Amino acid sequence: MADAESRPKMRRGLRVLLFASLALNLAVVGVGAGFVLRHPMPDGAPPPRGRDFVFPYTSAFNEEQRRELGRNLRQSFKHDRAQGGERPSFVDGYNAALELLRAEPFDSAAFGATLEAQSARGEARQKAGQRLLVDYVATLNPEERRAYADRLEAEIAKIAEHAKRFRPKD
Repeated sequence: MADAESRPKMRRGLRVLLFASLALNLAVVGVGAGFVLRHPMPDGAPPPRGRDFVFPYTSAFNEEQRRELGRNLRQSFKHDRAQGGERPSFVDGYNAALELLRAEPFDSAAFGATLEAQSARGEARQKAGQRLLVDYVATLNPEERRAYADRLEAEIAKIAEHAKRFRPKD
């Protein structure tokens, strides 16, 4: 790979355009994530899979509880960043992957390592979210916890109903 000094500099207009595009993409992702956290799964959506398992748990909270849990999560991430110094942005992993995909010869091991590193960062954030969820539920009084369990049961029933639509036909 060529070192940074020998690469041609990107024109300012192109940098601004790329930044604006990234900002727009992040805004769309944020709106989508907010929608998913605030609204139940639509009829045509497949059941959750992989890391999506947490959605029924968050959907079962009432609106104020979801807001409070979200504040706690953002505060936790800010605290983690403050403790660990500057951590790579999630975009950095994608940028590294793009660089590897464009390089000749293609380094599949480096590309795989980049994907593994992205996965590890995502898993660490997921674990932090799980701890926060457990800690938050532990603060609920018995009545709030029972009401939450009832709403969670309803969310699970919806998922089970949706899952029936996506099962392969025998």
